[in-house]
Amino acid sequence: MPKNIYQWDQHSDQPHVIRSKTAKRKLYLRGAKGSVKTLLCSFILPLTALRALLDKRRGPQLKINNIGLCVNIDEPLPEKKVVDTQSLCNMVSELGVDNLLIRLPLADIKNLEEHLNFIASFANKNILICILQDRRHIEDHSLLENSLRLIFSALEKHCLQYQIGNAVNRRKWGFISLEEYFAFFAIAQTLRDNEFPHIKLLGSSIIDFELPNFARSLYHRYPIKYDAVAALLYVDRRGAPENKQLGVNLLGKINSFFSIISSSKKSENELLITETNWPLEGTEPFAPAVGECMVSEDMQTAYLLRYYFLMFASGKVSMCYWHQLVAPGYGLVDNRNGEIRKREAFYAFKLLVTLFNNAQLLTFEYHKSTQLYRLSVRNSQGVVTALWTNATTLEYSATNSSSVLSCTGKVMTQNAHEKIIISDHPTYLLDYNFET
Repeated sequence: MPKNIYQWDQHSDQPHVIRSKTAKRKLYLRGAKGSVKTLLCSFILPLTALRALLDKRRGPQLKINNIGLCVNIDEPLPEKKVVDTQSLCNMVSELGVDNLLIRLPLADIKNLEEHLNFIASFANKNILICILQDRRHIEDHSLLENSLRLIFSALEKHCLQYQIGNAVNRRKWGFISLEEYFAFFAIAQTLRDNEFPHIKLLGSSIIDFELPNFARSLYHRYPIKYDAVAALLYVDRRGAPENKQLGVNLLGKINSFFSIISSSKKSENELLITETNWPLEGTEPFAPAVGECMVSEDMQTAYLLRYYFLMFASGKVSMCYWHQLVAPGYGLVDNRNGEIRKREAFYAFKLLVTLFNNAQLLTFEYHKSTQLYRLSVRNSQGVVTALWTNATTLEYSATNSSSVLSCTGKVMTQNAHEKIIISDHPTYLLDYNFET
């Protein structure tokens, strides 16, 4: 198979779609046996679905410490203003986020020192390294072992968690079948066991809500075991995170994934969402996807927060990383047209960290009659309640609330008896006086 069918799109930070029909046909034929095994895994899904229904949430009093953000080296392009590493560090500091995911592409192993220096800039953060595969390392196991040894050796004192592979169920990312991925992960696991026993390896790395592929990544006979499961759980194709696919919304999708994980012997019972976002309208060619999944910057803010709220409510996700800080087509910051512009979502994410990080989950409710969602937590200052709806509005009394805030921190009312409008954009009720 010619290597030039795998091309990187610098605008959207992902591989280009493989356009050659001949090449795609060959890939499908080579992966046919693995596809059949994946299809057979579908037969276990009704059992895991039943298990998910019986175990919907972990319960109240959970501590929220799972807000994460993807931060990567900003590659220069004529249409962009390059954001240097110090500026990225400053923005991470402003957001107050402690958990970062940083990509390290094997295709650029020759420039490993540049990536190491970038990672070192965030040495005071909890960092997950995402090892991006390329076809050369998939095919050459000796090369893969040597490259991973270089990475683990250089980072073993600073980074203890590594996601092995990314979006492995998409052929444009290099793997022809999940069988190839299992062999790829096995190289990393053997190296870890022999030389770096203290590091933690995340696997599965399935993108989107594709239950057969997710199940297959955890039901097989290969002698590997993930220390935790990484899932790139995008829901943008369905619009709002509350919208349903195969009968379940984001909460149901998390429950389904966790049910499969907990019934498998191929992983510890830990789930991390290592990527999620929505592509933004009018940002082509920087958008990672086009069509009805694209949203306005205004709705990006609403969906980001609601994704995190539902994820908090599940009690089953140990970390969730928004992808990513700077990206014209989907990030919190736009760097086109010669300027660095922080989107509304940037400030909403900042307030999310301020109000919810290290808070205790108290309650989560959905009132079907009014279509009101309500999530309450207790942080170090008092109780915060997030209220929102999905594609509707309603009036709500803010009685007994000391502060009523918009999702970006604007004070909405000082009158505790005044009716407020609840909409797609979450509103925060605080039982204490909020100070910026």
